[in-house]
Amino acid sequence: MRSAYAVVPLALALRAAATTKDSWAFGNGFYSGPSTNAHITKATWSLVPPTVPQGVEVQDSSDQVWVSLWIGLQHTDGDYNSYLYQPLLNWSPDQESQGCPASAKEWCVAASTYTPSGQNGQAYVTIPPGTQVDFEVTVENNKVYQTVTMDGKVVSKETDDLDAELLYLYSGDECYTGSGNCGTLEAYSWNNITVHLSAEDEKFGETLYLYKGSNSSGFTTSDGGKTWHAESINIEQDSWTGA
Repeated sequence: MRSAYAVVPLALALRAAATTKDSWAFGNGFYSGPSTNAHITKATWSLVPPTVPQGVEVQDSSDQVWVSLWIGLQHTDGDYNSYLYQPLLNWSPDQESQGCPASAKEWCVAASTYTPSGQNGQAYVTIPPGTQVDFEVTVENNKVYQTVTMDGKVVSKETDDLDAELLYLYSGDECYTGSGNCGTLEAYSWNNITVHLSAEDEKFGETLYLYKGSNSSGFTTSDGGKTWHAESINIEQDSWTGA
């Protein structure tokens, strides 16, 4: 496990560079991969969403601010020609503008995939405050299956083609500044993260990079390196000022 204070996955850097100045910002997070001799076949994780961002400013109602929190899986560490399988949480001060049925004090969630031709995603579902959300991404027969669960009930599912073997797993605190700013996001944790590989790799745990503003005790394995588990990756309070 290594802390990375200046390293950002190319996917985030490319997206930011392709937009107008200050449109997008990416805050605290982590990434892991690639394995030396295997690919990811399954990943699961959970979180209880933090309080929605505070102190958000919007100057033009037609250009709304929004914030997304996600863990995604991808063949590369950033390529607009590569699928990014990223079930995500989303919030905006104007939820209706984002297709989210929640109140301004709640998050929405949906299974979602970035593709070179656009975003594939399901309808947003409201997350009641304090509710744990569980995520599963599984690869089978050249398909990628996403499942989002709350209180034991599946609330969102997405199936997409597998464009290439999945080598990277990484997170994003993603802020679209729109006509204002994204305020401050309180600290939260990605919990119970488990990564299943296609073959044993005793060094996969060493690929975990933590950005400044993130901390974890890291990944461990109990089966020789085929399955890796992290109790939590903690994301500190974020205001995107260093992004």
